[in-house]
Amino acid sequence: MLSKLLKYELKATGRIFLPLFLALLMFAGITKVIAPIGPEEWATPATISMITYIIILVGMFVMTFIMMIQRFKNNLLSDEGYLMHTLPVKPWKHIVSKLFVSMLWIVASGIIALISVLIITLEKGRLTKIIVGFADLYHQAFEQWGASIYVLSFEIILGILVSLASVILIVYASIALGHLFNQHKMLASFGAFIVLSTLSQFLFTHIHLPFGTAYFSNLHDIFSSPNDFLVTPAAMQLAIAYRIISTGILCAAYFAVTNFILGKRLNLE
Repeated sequence: MLSKLLKYELKATGRIFLPLFLALLMFAGITKVIAPIGPEEWATPATISMITYIIILVGMFVMTFIMMIQRFKNNLLSDEGYLMHTLPVKPWKHIVSKLFVSMLWIVASGIIALISVLIITLEKGRLTKIIVGFADLYHQAFEQWGASIYVLSFEIILGILVSLASVILIVYASIALGHLFNQHKMLASFGAFIVLSTLSQFLFTHIHLPFGTAYFSNLHDIFSSPNDFLVTPAAMQLAIAYRIISTGILCAAYFAVTNFILGKRLNLE
């Protein structure tokens, strides 16, 4: 059933994001073609194209944030929620489907934005130089760190995804907490977000950070030498793994709060 929820969610959101992506790339291409031409008669079209591109770019990220909130709130905590919660699906599957699709569109928006910027800014032959530069950087990293560079790269990607999930889940938990109130639900959701953010920051600052600092201070290989500030691969892997675990704990807490409210304290009034 989770796969069906994911498919439904992708279809519902794809109708909005795919045209946005196409429009952004189209205006990036138009701007790239028109801008270098030069004559004054092309100045106005080039300006209009660039302004339209910027509006679509900003609108894409704004729409991603709005869609993340609306899809969760409207589908699960409004009148539509009466229908969604009659399905033979446990609340956690609804949360997971919304989470995965939101993460997908946020990552896709970032990739499309990067591609559009490259379309506008890159000159002929510049892409080849960038690829060669990345290849040289990879070879240098591999010579210094060896195969551990793959583990480190995986941890960095995983850390980014876990951090992204924590941002989405704290929003879900805040909305769910806000809907426990019969009035001023959006205001209550905003207040819940402030409380959760403050509490999370407090826990990280006074519990996770001191523990991590004490733990890593006992490692003798934090620096490759007293006069060398290059962090060793093992130390970096441990540091990133620690961050992933601490953020993952917060994700689990936000998820548990949201799942409990949807399953035991649902208020659709």
